[in-house]
Formats: sequence, C-alpha cells, structure tokens
Amino acid sequence: MQGDLAQGNGAFAAPDTHQSPPTGQPASHMPAPNREANHAGPRRVMVVEDEPSIRAVVADILRFEGYDVREAGNGLEGLGMLEGWRPHVIVLDLMMPVMDGWAFAEASHRLLGGDGVPILVASASPDLSRAATTLRPFGVRAAVAKPFDVDVLLAAVEHLVQRTTADAWPA
Repeated sequence: MQGDLAQGNGAFAAPDTHQSPPTGQPASHMPAPNREANHAGPRRVMVVEDEPSIRAVVADILRFEGYDVREAGNGLEGLGMLEGWRPHVIVLDLMMPVMDGWAFAEASHRLLGGDGVPILVASASPDLSRAATTLRPFGVRAAVAKPFDVDVLLAAVEHLVQRTTADAWPA
C-alpha cells in the first residue's frame, strides 16, 4: 500500500479481522465485539452519506464492530455534529446534495482548526483516486470505491482509528 490513499478501484489492503453475523440475523441484533481494549472510551465514527440505505448499512456494520456511530445525511448536517462531538474517523460520500463531500472536507478542516479528523472517502466518483489525493490537505487519508467490500471498509476504518488514537499522521 502506498501511503494511505487507495489506488484503482479503492481496494485497501489490510488483514481480515471482522466476523459476520449469522445468516438471517441483522447486525443490529448481534452483540458487538470489544474493540475498546486499546483506546480510551468507544471509538467514534461519523458516517456522512445522503443515500439512507447505504448510510444505514454502513452504520449498522460499524456498530456491530463496536464503534459509536453518528449519521449525517449531508455535509451540512455533519458539520453541525462536529460542533459538539468529535469522531476518530469520518466516512464521507463525495456526491451529496446540500453540501457535498468536497465542501464538507474543507469546512471541517477549518472548523477544527487544521487539526482535523481523518476522512475515509467512500464514493462512486469516477475519479476517486484523484479526488482523494486533491482532498488530502483537508484530512482525506483513505478511499474506497462504491460498491465496496465490507472487509475493505472495516479495515480502512480500523487503520485510521489506530492512527488517530496514536497521533501518527505525517505532515
């Protein structure tokens, strides 16, 4: 993996560490594994996605994995949440109404005083790699292409949470 930004189809290489719920049982009814062992408090993720079904699935998967998840339907809602709650990672769609992911990344960077939250872009953008690279100064640290593999998404989120809690971002 070169740096943290995904290449090509958004594949993010990381070990497979997640367990799936039994067939026929939704993730929201499964007990979450303990993912707080090496972190102070629950690991927090904000999902900013305008498509309700995608937002709900991503949030449910992350909750099943033990994350504290907040959801926003567009960038403006997400910015409002950042004023009172700071996630370890933001999963961000680029193409949204009201405020798109590009504007959200820039505004959140300003709001947090340059000490922003790492962003994982999850988008169907045809030029995802270039978009992620362009948005790197505003906190984008990884990208996955839609439709994405759940294991790839989880590995990317976990990687960013570990880096965030370790304060290990290069300039």
